[in-house]
Order: sequence, then structure tokens, then C-alpha cells
Amino acid sequence: MQEYILYFTMFSLIVGALSSLKLCFHRNTSNVLIGEGLMAIVVATFLVVLSQKFHIPFGETVALFIIVAGPVGTIAFSAVMRKKK
Repeated sequence: MQEYILYFTMFSLIVGALSSLKLCFHRNTSNVLIGEGLMAIVVATFLVVLSQKFHIPFGETVALFIIVAGPVGTIAFSAVMRKKK
């Protein structure tokens, strides 16, 4: 992988992470859930890129776990919030 592609990918992921953090800090519950889902995707993609660059064998496994745990956490949070009403 060429260096400028790697740097552009990392910069794009950082911008995505900052926008998801901005969404997470809004008071609306739906924005928090959207921000959490976006952050899970950004972190998993970041891990896959780093594991490819530095030849980390378990990077894809951790990224897969984050991709699965993100929606599960969102569904669990939604179920808890629904019961409070």
C-alpha cells in the first residue's frame, strides 16, 4: 500500500471519528445511536488498515468483533430506553 493512500485513509477516518463524536454528544437519543454506530465502523476500519500495514494477525478478528458488538450494543440500548417510557 502506498504511503499517500495510507495517510489519506487515516485522515478520512479521523474526520469520520470526529463527526461521530459530535453526533454522540447531542441530547437526542437517535443521534447518540447513530454516532455510536458510525464510531464502531470507523474504529473497525482503522484496525483493519493498521493490521494490513503492520502485519498484525489478530487485527481483523478484533475489527470483526467491534462490527458485531456495535449493532448489538445499539439494540440493547434501544431496548433499555424503550422500557423506561
